[in-house]
Amino acid sequence: MRQVGQVIVVVFDGLRPDRITADTMPSLSAFLGGAAWFREARTVFPSYTRVCTTALATGAWPRDHGVVGNAFHQPRVVTGRPLDTSRRADLEALAEAEGAVITAPDLGSALAASGRRMVAAHCGSSGSAFLVNAGAAEHAGHWTFSIHGEDHTRTPEAVAASVARHGPLPEPDMPRLAAVARAEAVIRDMGLAEAPDLALVWFPEPDTTFHYRRIGSAEAREALAACDRAFEAIRAAAPADALIVAMSDHGQITVDREVDIEAELRAAGFRAGAAPRPSDDFGITRGASGEIRALRPAAPVAELAEWLMAQDWMGMVFAREALPGTLPVALVAGDHPRAPDLHYVCRSGDGPDEFGFEGLGVFTGGIPVGGGMHGGLHRRELNTLLAISGPGVVPGALDCPAGIVDVAPTILAALGAPAPFGQGRVLDEAWGAAAEPAETLTDEVSHGGFRQRLTRLRYRGKTYLAEGGRV
Repeated sequence: MRQVGQVIVVVFDGLRPDRITADTMPSLSAFLGGAAWFREARTVFPSYTRVCTTALATGAWPRDHGVVGNAFHQPRVVTGRPLDTSRRADLEALAEAEGAVITAPDLGSALAASGRRMVAAHCGSSGSAFLVNAGAAEHAGHWTFSIHGEDHTRTPEAVAASVARHGPLPEPDMPRLAAVARAEAVIRDMGLAEAPDLALVWFPEPDTTFHYRRIGSAEAREALAACDRAFEAIRAAAPADALIVAMSDHGQITVDREVDIEAELRAAGFRAGAAPRPSDDFGITRGASGEIRALRPAAPVAELAEWLMAQDWMGMVFAREALPGTLPVALVAGDHPRAPDLHYVCRSGDGPDEFGFEGLGVFTGGIPVGGGMHGGLHRRELNTLLAISGPGVVPGALDCPAGIVDVAPTILAALGAPAPFGQGRVLDEAWGAAAEPAETLTDEVSHGGFRQRLTRLRYRGKTYLAEGGRV
């Protein structure tokens, strides 16, 4: 690997690799032709944005970094609802209660410890902006811009500087074209101009438009084109010797059925809710996957697991403690002390949506039926964009296992910073190292009429999620 003076990371939230074509994203498509493209890159589980963000920021799985869902019940911190990781206030409450939000070393701190600087232009939630470099305010020369304003970042001076230079923050739109344009302007005019060691830009698209306007819609194509133009502008402004990492945090599949899990649980006699009542036994979260957390010692966890596995819309059930028919949450590296008692994944399949894109799934709420969703273990949810270009990189398509947890170790290695870091590995195949055979690991369990299977890949001492579901 050849060391570089600067790394630029461009994150396309929710981008499925199969949506990158010469027609929809010509600049990114051309970039892939001259990059080391890890076509089988995978994210973590649950494949939700803030879980993935923290994996990127730490090079660690949820069992180590501690962000076990976009939302998860923590009654000692937040009562009557799940702790929402999109809210900076909730994250600060968690930090006050437990001493830290992220329970693994993060990239920003590793860079700061060696005198290096990281800047970020983030157009996701304020929680995501916090998680991408949680210690930015304490690290000299670090800053994170948030599209939501000065109150949504620990370095409000970055927002003020952008407003002074670029004008008022844009109003929300759909697609979020103005947010994409502002993120590009901030990282180009402010970030790259400062020549930091690491410059990261996080586009909110195409994730938002996939969710609310469908994966193959005209609006989705508009969002993809806007991201592509912004990417080209950043590349044009980048130093010739910079390392550029183009990536997404997760993919998406199309929702074709919604289930009101709370209503069905209550109809079955379980006292459970997303906003739990004082008498409830369980707190739940919704989505393509979600948690079920016991709120009192006598909560009937085993009985509820049995009920889940009897539902036709259920895809997978993971448990913190061994229960018949379930898989241990440790298999998906989710066995953190904050892990729930049960983690469910809605059923999904490979059928095409109305636009011909593979992947259909059930979910328990959050977006319109027909929109894109993620959070589960379908391969189209797990498969991400991950491509690297720069000094010494050998262009070509690579099919060896790789993942979002490998990005931070690779960045640090490219910058010559101290290593090892996190649970990922350095992606030295990008610099010509020969790929090795991968071992396929399959875990399958049956219970009554319910059978589930999880497939993982073991490669160079690391384990990656391939896919999982009901069989």
